[in-house]
Amino acid sequence: MMWTKIRILEIRKEAFESLKYKDDNAREESKTYVLYMYVLPLLVCTLLLVAGIFITNDIATYLITSISIFAGLFFGLLFIVTERYNAKKEQLKDDKNEEARNYLIRYRNFSKFLIRQISYTIVLAIVLFSLMALIYFSPQVPQLNLWGYGELVRTICKYIFNGIIYYWGCQFLIFIIVILGNTYVMLSDDINNKNTK
Repeated sequence: MMWTKIRILEIRKEAFESLKYKDDNAREESKTYVLYMYVLPLLVCTLLLVAGIFITNDIATYLITSISIFAGLFFGLLFIVTERYNAKKEQLKDDKNEEARNYLIRYRNFSKFLIRQISYTIVLAIVLFSLMALIYFSPQVPQLNLWGYGELVRTICKYIFNGIIYYWGCQFLIFIIVILGNTYVMLSDDINNKNTK
């Protein structure tokens, strides 16, 4: 069945799971990710909605363009991370040194966590893209009276859509920062290893 191949909830669960470890050994856990992945987006979302700041058509256009660019970059980054891990594995496969094996395990965990985070960021980009498209095209939808509650329904939908966009958009930005930090670590590690050879 087609729906079994769509693993969005699994991707989300594993992406958040990858944030709870303090290091790439995946032994020590920390709950601080709850603050910046749940509490901070909720706080930002609430403040923006209370302030009455909503996404307009122009803003939706710019955000759609930006999110599309990031999604494309992340698709490319998925392949780079996999390629780097395979290169490390090939490079260290004959090394019987305990330190080299531990390093490869850490690098595998690091790559696995990074792939999970990138995959979820792509999912967020698709969802945000879809929601922004709804906002962009909403003026073209015929205005329905809905027994006199049409304006109330439109206002509720506006708050719900904008709230979801703000919440997931904040998570999207946080994941971008996390991925940037992890990519920096990966590339620095590669440069340091090349310098030591």
